[in-house]
This record gives sequence, structure tokens and C-alpha cells, in this order.
Amino acid sequence: MGKAKIDDKWRITLPAPVRKGLKPGDEVIVERLKNVIIIRKTDDPLKMFREIELYIGSKKLKTADASEAKHIYRALKN
Repeated sequence: MGKAKIDDKWRITLPAPVRKGLKPGDEVIVERLKNVIIIRKTDDPLKMFREIELYIGSKKLKTADASEAKHIYRALKN
């Protein structure tokens, strides 16, 4: 852990050991329980899902079209 000060604009700089796993732009939840302030990272399941990249071999699926997927999975047209 470490110490941090609140500046005149109410900002806090997190000590380096606490910042692991965080990056600028991440959202956090701030809670107060009496004299304890808790800052925790939010987990957005949809954001995590959108960041998943799927591949077949070396081809990224986002760029594959339906006819290619049909060929890959040997699907039959109705």
C-alpha cells in the first residue's frame, strides 16, 4: 500500500503498487463505510465480451463473411 494526498481539486493519485491492473480511463467504484474508503475496479462484462477476438487458424473471425463461415463449418443452405 502507500499514502496519498487529496489535492485542492479533490483528486487522489494512487500509489504505484495499487495501480497494478488499472489503466487510464478505467472506471472504478468508490464507496465509503464510516472511516474506510474503498476504491474498486468495475467489471463490465459486455466490454470484456466485445474485446474478445476469435480466430480460426490465423484468420480473425470478425473479418470472415458468411460464405467463408459456411465453408469452414460445412453448413448447408436451406
